[in-house]
Amino acid sequence: MKTYRIQRIKGGMKFTCTICGHSVSTLDFDARVGNLRTQAATTINAHSTQMHHAPMIISPSDSQQRTWR
Repeated sequence: MKTYRIQRIKGGMKFTCTICGHSVSTLDFDARVGNLRTQAATTINAHSTQMHHAPMIISPSDSQQRTWR
């Protein structure tokens, strides 16, 4: 179950919770810390997990990277 939707906004991407409408955008994060989309997706996933007890979504490529480490 996907708990957020993504849309383009001026200068970045917006990630919105499908349950309550809470959102974050890539503009909220610092590129020096890492990939902006990854930071936004992680934050909105954490929101869904903590606030709505939704399962954490892990993309297939992310789980594969974890296996390689």
